Amino acid sequence: MMTDAAPPPDSQTETLPVRFARALQGLSIRATKGDGTARARLARLRRALGRRGVEPIAFREVGEYLGGAPSGHRETYLLVAALFALHAAKSDRPWFVREGASLGLSCRQARGGAVSMDLRFAALLDARREDLPYRLRQVVALLAAQGVGVRYDVLLDDLLAWDDPSRSVQRRWAEDYWTPGASSNPS
Repeated sequence: MMTDAAPPPDSQTETLPVRFARALQGLSIRATKGDGTARARLARLRRALGRRGVEPIAFREVGEYLGGAPSGHRETYLLVAALFALHAAKSDRPWFVREGASLGLSCRQARGGAVSMDLRFAALLDARREDLPYRLRQVVALLAAQGVGVRYDVLLDDLLAWDDPSRSVQRRWAEDYWTPGASSNPS
């Protein structure tokens, strides 16, 4: 169920990914309430999501929220914004599933024994960074179609750590997806 407002911010302790996700949530809430400008911004973000990444025009829509983001991370922020916009267009609850929920846990909620989700999720876990826009677009569209939310702040943190040699993100997602009763705890 969608709420009318984002939870009250705590600017002293919130990380940039949380503030960014809140800004996206606020944009979606405004669009839902009939704000044509917000609706148009989300539509342009969706259209900016391509097979190999996000078109630079997406900076126009979310650049104001990127203050403090290192330039090397901004492409990931754009990807998350475009995925959020895709999700918001297809679902009334695209954000904040529950504390600490990883994408693996969201996918588990949408799984329902479907082999197709298993295959898509396995391909996502094995994806190189340059393949993530395509893989994530597929998964987010499936989640949205089933009304399953995503913690976009956690997803952003996870994607920023995607190339870590330990593959801790992929391991946590796999555990959350395939282990009954698993509960994610992002680092």
